Amino acid sequence: MTLGGTGLRGIARQRLTAFSRSSRSMSSFRSQVSSFPTRYGNLNQSLAGNLSWRTASSVHQLSAARFNSTASSFASTATAPATTTSDAVDTTFSGLSDLDINTIPDRIGYLKDLGLDYGWGLSSVVEFFIEHFHVWGGLPWWASIVATSILLRVALLKPSIEAVDVSARMQNNNDTLTRLRGAVSATSRENNPMKSAEAKAELVQFLKDKDIQYYKAFFPLIQVPFGFCFFRVVRGMADLPVPGLAAESVGWLKDLTVADPFFLLPLTAAVSMFLSFKKTAATKGASAIGTPSRKLIMYGLPGTSLLFMAFFPSALQLYFATSALFGLGQAYLISSESFRRFANMTPQDPQAGMTITEEKTEIRMLNANKAIEIKDESPIMEPGPELSFIDRVINNIKKSYSDITNDLKEKVDSAMSSEVKKNADGTPAEPPRLSEKDRKLADSYEQRRKEEDNWNREERNHARREAHYKALEQKTEKARSASKDSRQR
Repeated sequence: MTLGGTGLRGIARQRLTAFSRSSRSMSSFRSQVSSFPTRYGNLNQSLAGNLSWRTASSVHQLSAARFNSTASSFASTATAPATTTSDAVDTTFSGLSDLDINTIPDRIGYLKDLGLDYGWGLSSVVEFFIEHFHVWGGLPWWASIVATSILLRVALLKPSIEAVDVSARMQNNNDTLTRLRGAVSATSRENNPMKSAEAKAELVQFLKDKDIQYYKAFFPLIQVPFGFCFFRVVRGMADLPVPGLAAESVGWLKDLTVADPFFLLPLTAAVSMFLSFKKTAATKGASAIGTPSRKLIMYGLPGTSLLFMAFFPSALQLYFATSALFGLGQAYLISSESFRRFANMTPQDPQAGMTITEEKTEIRMLNANKAIEIKDESPIMEPGPELSFIDRVINNIKKSYSDITNDLKEKVDSAMSSEVKKNADGTPAEPPRLSEKDRKLADSYEQRRKEEDNWNREERNHARREAHYKALEQKTEKARSASKDSRQR
């Protein structure tokens, strides 16, 4: 009796203890390993193609073992519970530390598993397409980067075409736009609200008739944030590095996480960028090539990019080279007359660019002839000391800086709708003696003086009229009195 009762009470206590501990242990341990990609003996495949079986988690075995309701297990659990729990935790974390990054399978979310998580911004969009090209398309990482770059440029092809179309319409109507902007600026300086409103309405109506929408000219800037996000993602992949980038090779590149040893990719990107700028400037007209600001962009930006890209990882250099080559092809495609007709783009007006070119050519010829005449008339002077190479370079830099500054100033004045006065030979005229603020103050003072003069004139006229009326009244009164005296006599 006593033995049976004691045995039943022991079994009940053993079951309650086992159920409570097993449920608590399963809820606390299993949640820590449930999200891990290698659990419970699943088959994993590394990037190199090796297959490896992971052993089942020790936490799962420990939780299952606690459901055994034998007396021996209960005794061992009762005597050393802390030792069993600590052994299980140590076994679990030792399994996590032994995990190799190469055994993580390629799947959607692979880069996030490696730690490249960029949230929900544009960087995550770039990461999304790179992963899908690699996992679903079966492309290597370098090909996925190239494919994503081409996809991005193709998606932005339509906005780029619209920007070029708007630029062509503005160039074809440049003379009328300059005249209307000058009218708006002149009426604004005159402080005449009625004329200013009429000039602005005329400009808006002209832009509407010619379908010129300024905001479309800024569409190509959309690729700037995408380019930064692409740089961010690919640079993160190379710095981690993603195992595939270090193992893959393409052409002379044996490791995509280091820079190109022959500098071919940065040179390709810089040369393609230069040719693209040159072709775009030639499409806009010959006058756009020789401007100092255009030369600064055409030569300065590719050279600067070459210096920066020279030490980037090869994967990042591959992206820049692909994007630059696509931009070069896009520039030649848009400049093609057949493609412009196919895309229903505004044709370029050759006279819009030839007029400025011919005018500059004539001015240049006149200046050259004038310089020859002055040289013939001037006395022969002894040649001065020959300048060194460094002095010539410094003088050229100073001259280029002065030309660029003047050109940018003219462009800013044109954008602010203020006409730049020029001399007959095309050179900029000297600035006025008074500034814009002083001129407005002088105009206001002159207006007040005119009002004061008019008021004084009116006062003098009024006084003269009053005096004249008084004189007439006196003469009339005198005539009346004389007539009255004559009647009395």
